[in-house]
Amino acid sequence: MLHFADILRQHWPAYVKDAKGPIPKRHWRAVEAVLSCQTPRRGGQRQFCPKCKRDHFFFHSCNHRSCPRCGGRRQQEWTAQQEARLLPLPYYLITITLPDPLRRLFGSYPQELYPLFFEQSAQGLKELCLNRRFLGGEPGCIAVLHTWTRRMLHHPHLHLLVPALGIKQGGCALVRPRDPDYLIPERALARRLRTRFAAKLKSAFPELAQTIDLSAASQDFVIQCKQVGRGKPALRYLAAYVARSALTESRLTGYDAKGRVPLRSKDSSDNQWKVESLEPLELIRRWLLHVLPKGLVRIRHYGWLSPAAGKTFRRIRFLLGLGPVRRSNVPTFPRLCPACQSPLQLVARVAPVRGPPLSQSALFLAQ
Repeated sequence: MLHFADILRQHWPAYVKDAKGPIPKRHWRAVEAVLSCQTPRRGGQRQFCPKCKRDHFFFHSCNHRSCPRCGGRRQQEWTAQQEARLLPLPYYLITITLPDPLRRLFGSYPQELYPLFFEQSAQGLKELCLNRRFLGGEPGCIAVLHTWTRRMLHHPHLHLLVPALGIKQGGCALVRPRDPDYLIPERALARRLRTRFAAKLKSAFPELAQTIDLSAASQDFVIQCKQVGRGKPALRYLAAYVARSALTESRLTGYDAKGRVPLRSKDSSDNQWKVESLEPLELIRRWLLHVLPKGLVRIRHYGWLSPAAGKTFRRIRFLLGLGPVRRSNVPTFPRLCPACQSPLQLVARVAPVRGPPLSQSALFLAQ
């Protein structure tokens, strides 16, 4: 199987040379992490197989959220934690997609605009749900940012997982939607988000607001709201984005005869796997589109599902006749010998190998 780190080692110098402007620091950090992942650069462990009488070296992962080889363990832990907090209720999945004029702006100013996207989406949802014609109470939701399509193109959107339950002001009465298949009107939320986002953008970032016009109705956010059953399938769908990058190495099949990289993706129109051959520099460019700034959280909780609303959440569970949350831990399995599958024994820890940045070393070697 072709590893993405191998593509970076071979083609990163050419990408830097062809760059039209300065490469953001977050891109350098992501490349450095992928190049050092599971290498002596990260340190690791030396383990011994009693059956084969051989030593095996295992090096640590980088745990960068854009690394194609990392994130599996964190994904399992997050899923287990959230599944334990699920309520025995129907859930809704609301998908909020940016209008076209905003997408390029978000790509240039992610640190400023993505938190704004989270905040205004949650507030717009809350305002509609408080309306007695719809839910009539404060909602809770989990918001997950997703920035890519199956072809790794830039397509920022939010997924909001919302239980079919609200709590009235005062916190002692629960309300449910009148129609279990309907939570809020999509068009009303789209108009509200456009108005709120334009106003907040103008007040917080007036220079950015001058570069785009959101006053036309054609610039509405695209909203899709659907009922998704008891929530576990939707939660596991979202889990694929919480700790994984836009690229998984299983989709890479190697270089073709022309030196391009075939990228496998499933077409949503017919649910069939398709192959798109990309130049290596184009594959790197698409991957870098989804490297978020350091510290930008892409999973947030709002309403009575927020970390600050622990007492309210416990009260809701009590009113529903439920006990405290009981989380099941993700099992940890012993490392096995690659040759005979026998359990290995830890012999020693291997210290990390220090040196100049690998991303810079690749440029030096290419000269």
